[in-house]
Amino acid sequence: MEITQIRHFVRIAETGSYIKAADLLDIGQSTLSRQVRALEVELRASLFYRHGRGVLLTEAGKKFLEYARGVLHLMDAAAIAVRDSESAFSGQLVIGMAPSIGRACIPSLLPQLTQQFPRASISVVEGLSGTLYDAVLLGQLDFALLYNPAACPNIKITPIVSAPLYLIGADAVGPDPVSVTLAEVAALPLILPHGNHSVRVAVESAAARLGLGVNVRLQVDSSHSTMELVAQAMGYSIMPRLVERGSHLPSLSWQKIAAPALETTLSMVLPAQQPSNPLVLAAAEVTQTALGKLFAE
Repeated sequence: MEITQIRHFVRIAETGSYIKAADLLDIGQSTLSRQVRALEVELRASLFYRHGRGVLLTEAGKKFLEYARGVLHLMDAAAIAVRDSESAFSGQLVIGMAPSIGRACIPSLLPQLTQQFPRASISVVEGLSGTLYDAVLLGQLDFALLYNPAACPNIKITPIVSAPLYLIGADAVGPDPVSVTLAEVAALPLILPHGNHSVRVAVESAAARLGLGVNVRLQVDSSHSTMELVAQAMGYSIMPRLVERGSHLPSLSWQKIAAPALETTLSMVLPAQQPSNPLVLAAAEVTQTALGKLFAE
């Protein structure tokens, strides 16, 4: 049984005539007759009585007409719902990312978003974590991808993936090329972001708990520029290895920081009180899934 057969049956029943229905539907009477006959064979019942001026519904036809109209109503409602959902995914979507995250995920994430939401206008804003955090609070960004965002009643934080922190250098430090202690790290000339950066806060806080200070030789917020300086042996830095995905630099030494181990968490932040925008909610879900798979590889 096909939906076209049901539509044509209803039109014949409403007009009371194969001739009138054929004219309205712009198809041949023989086609209508074959469709009705196919329905009757499947239902094992006659649907119409023929008379001189047209056709009348049989009792079986009257009963089937009630269900047929219900089926058509449901199909029409489904089509409207799909069209409405597609239009709900139109509009502007503005996403914030720290540059190191952007280089790692934009090449794979944006094609997915544009394919899923072809009617949306998608913008990506790169900036420092603190700036992006404030932009989410002010409603200037729909959501942002940040490392270790601070808890706030007006912000909803969804962790995506946690990753250990590594010491990076032109050469390895100490006898173990795979790992290094925080005490060894604290004695090195470091290139770190400015004070409110999540990685720097994590390192300085952990060092302070051990009664150690941190030797910050240079303050550079750009992870890419920092890695270039490290490659030139200007100092060492501390980063999650996720940022290596977006870099095209000479091979560097990556040693996991141990004793104690340090981690950073990539999270999505959204305004806690924002309206339920279907585009934002759907795009956020796609982004979380895509990044979870990307960084799990």
